[in-house]
Amino acid sequence: MGWALLGASSLLLGALVAFAVPIPRKLLGFILAFGAGVLISAVAYELVEEAVTTAADSYALAIGLPLDEFLSVSIEALKLVAPEIGL
Repeated sequence: MGWALLGASSLLLGALVAFAVPIPRKLLGFILAFGAGVLISAVAYELVEEAVTTAADSYALAIGLPLDEFLSVSIEALKLVAPEIGL
């Protein structure tokens, strides 16, 4: 009960700070984007176990998942850099 109360108190403390301190819109956008990314990652992580158990070829899954992550990150990085290099 004590650890749960400590964990839940951080939510209350964060809400009080958010109401007391003005947060710039850009920083708020970064915080919300990070939270959304964490939520999507948690859901995807839960689905990996099911994919491993139902996949016909576990080697294809072992190659496909990291390749997908690499390509996703590369595409997002290119979107950030492209305007700066004139693409």
